[in-house]
Amino acid sequence: MVQLWERSRAAEVMLGLTGLLAFPVTALLLGWLYLSTHKSPGRIGFSGEVGILLVVAILLAACAVTAIVHEAIHALAMVLVGHRPRLHFETTPYPLLSLDRTEALYGRGRFVFVTLAPAVLLTAALVVGVAAGPYAGWLIVPAAFHLTASKMDIAYSLVALRQPAGTQCRIGEGGLEFTEPVDYEVP
Repeated sequence: MVQLWERSRAAEVMLGLTGLLAFPVTALLLGWLYLSTHKSPGRIGFSGEVGILLVVAILLAACAVTAIVHEAIHALAMVLVGHRPRLHFETTPYPLLSLDRTEALYGRGRFVFVTLAPAVLLTAALVVGVAAGPYAGWLIVPAAFHLTASKMDIAYSLVALRQPAGTQCRIGEGGLEFTEPVDYEVP
């Protein structure tokens, strides 16, 4: 039997609040990490209105690259568990790059592996980059963006982990789909 987990109004509110709070809290913590691990914070080196626009453009490009790397890690994790990923891009209501996972049905453990791989690996790499990298200050915004953007991956993983062992999981058009193990079905 296939069950569908759709986000309730309460889940939408919690995810929205998490998104609003995750970015500034993460950026502040990473800023503190940067200041505590680097003796003299570097200068931006850009001045004036054009300099401000250049800084914003660089940070937006870094966030876009982070999103692409995030999806590439999902794709690699999918390949490792035996599925063929397909890239999906849509522009309504905003640009969204993702993997089309409607064909991918996973066991609960593999689903959590594929879903959390970018959140764990890329966030860890960005945090290490903030702590030790030569251009560490430029990684604060992309790292905070990435952790905030990973909130649905984390939410899906938490919901999947609450399901019984043997449950098959898939992200479908309407939400997160679960197929219960055969021994749970009533004939």
